[in-house]
Amino acid sequence: MRQIALRALAVATVAGGLVGGSFAPAHAAQPRGLTHVSLVLKWLPQAQFAGYYVALKKGYYAKEGLDLTIQPGGPTIVPEQVVANGGADFGIDWLPSLLAEREHGENLVNIAQIYQTTGMRLISFKSQHITRFADLKGKTVGVWWAGNQYQFLACMNKLGINPDTQMKVIHQGFDMNGFLNHSQDASSAMTYNELGVVLEAGIKMSQLNVLDYNQCGVSMLEDGLYAKASWLTKNPDLAVRFLRASIRGWQDVVKDPTNAGKTVYAADTSGVMNLHHQIYMAQQVAPLIHWGPAIKYGIGYMDPVAFNRTATLSLRYKVITKMPVGAYDQSYWKKAISTLNQ
Repeated sequence: MRQIALRALAVATVAGGLVGGSFAPAHAAQPRGLTHVSLVLKWLPQAQFAGYYVALKKGYYAKEGLDLTIQPGGPTIVPEQVVANGGADFGIDWLPSLLAEREHGENLVNIAQIYQTTGMRLISFKSQHITRFADLKGKTVGVWWAGNQYQFLACMNKLGINPDTQMKVIHQGFDMNGFLNHSQDASSAMTYNELGVVLEAGIKMSQLNVLDYNQCGVSMLEDGLYAKASWLTKNPDLAVRFLRASIRGWQDVVKDPTNAGKTVYAADTSGVMNLHHQIYMAQQVAPLIHWGPAIKYGIGYMDPVAFNRTATLSLRYKVITKMPVGAYDQSYWKKAISTLNQ
């Protein structure tokens, strides 16, 4: 069951469950003189991954001598398995999922932690008077399961609240219907997606209370970049060049999220995407990346404190069975960040 739950983390970013579409592969015929590399997303293409699309459009990868293919993820795709099996050079996923796959024998290594903090929140209507996590007692709470429940459980444990007896926990679907029809007093939402869906349904921020897991001290790391250890040993320069171009793309997202959202929208060939939502998503993703230690050290920095917190919570909730060793290597990132302006 643990294996199934952790592999569902690829699904549980949820962002693609509400907004997405099928993209044409972000790759044409390989230009002469460029080295082909590939990146598999943890979900469908959207502004959650805007930095890579911006870098591709602006030619940052080509300037590094790279011809990048961006491969969509989705509900049936485990990005760690794609990378482990040679289907892509780089992958994106939440850190607990990466740690679990490493325990199952996949020698994958995080080389840059792009998201510095969690985008997961619990939201409620102000009429419910839920202004702090302790106010959830006696309420009906929607929680994403399949690997996304750990921050919620850790917060309740920290506060001494038993979610089995002191509230009614609903296994929330990957939508906001239960929240909008008021069958849930509080519901899970990513800042960059489901919260936007609620606002787009006509609800105003002034009507909502938002609980941030950072305030409970249980934030777990989300979208990070990784590759196979054996591939990195053979291709250290490619890893540095890929990271340098990707970081430049994310820097542009932070500076101009509106244009980043437009860039992702323009790449959609399905006609399903909503431009307003992609812009909103990019605007909300930017502060999750330019946050905390990354403001000082640079985009992609792995904060040891955040890593240890994520690993400890993963161990507590049996995502992994032992504390990881060698799960991340900042050497490629350090070289990339130090040469950004060269």
